[in-house]
Amino acid sequence: MKKRILAMLIAGVMGASLLAGCGDSEPAAAEAPAATEEAADSTGSASGITFEDLQNNYAQLVDCYNEVEKLYTDEAIAQDDTTESLLTEAKGIIEQMGEATEEDFQTPEDYKTMNDSMVTMLEALSGIVDGMSAADTSAEAGSADEGAADIKFVDGFYANDGSSDFIIAFYEGAAGDVAYVNDGSNEVLAEYVVEKAELDDGTEYYIVTVGNTQLGYYEEGSDVYLIDDEGNIYAAAHLTEAEADELAKVANS
Repeated sequence: MKKRILAMLIAGVMGASLLAGCGDSEPAAAEAPAATEEAADSTGSASGITFEDLQNNYAQLVDCYNEVEKLYTDEAIAQDDTTESLLTEAKGIIEQMGEATEEDFQTPEDYKTMNDSMVTMLEALSGIVDGMSAADTSAEAGSADEGAADIKFVDGFYANDGSSDFIIAFYEGAAGDVAYVNDGSNEVLAEYVVEKAELDDGTEYYIVTVGNTQLGYYEEGSDVYLIDDEGNIYAAAHLTEAEADELAKVANS
């Protein structure tokens, strides 16, 4: 729906602003057959198009380009190399148009040529919009939400060393228990294995392994500590249910 509205907007600009200038060219020439280059000054040209008209039309062209670019970056629109290449090319041409000064227009034909070029560029922008397609996100979003809904948070811990997160979260589900582990570099949510281990000072702790990712933890009263694979120990806090549910949703996406 948004694409259709934008395409209609571009067509409206073409019809109401730019093409109107082209349509005036023949009558203007008929009324002033003896027009000279001096007539094509800042106040007007024999083509019926003034430099001020070109400036106004250029401003609308830039606005249309910005709207097309904005549409393309919308998450509802599929991203592809062809569209990006066309947008980059269009932007370069439009920027070159914007570099033109009044001194660049010496004859009535110069005004008409620039105006026609703007019309062509608007047609190209309309074609870019028509070539865009909707992103297929419904299935991915659904699977992520469903995956997170299939499990229930049990307990979890979180720590940060100033640059990286370290997280363990346990969930139970109808298909079996799973754990989310972030070891500071990798994160994964899947079935897990727990093994006992011992620090150099004899403190016992548990290593939670999910795939190739693992993180250790132990509790002392109300205090919790996480241990990475290099033996570094981090003071941790308990995760809230909302935080754990968000982790599960992201991990399933």
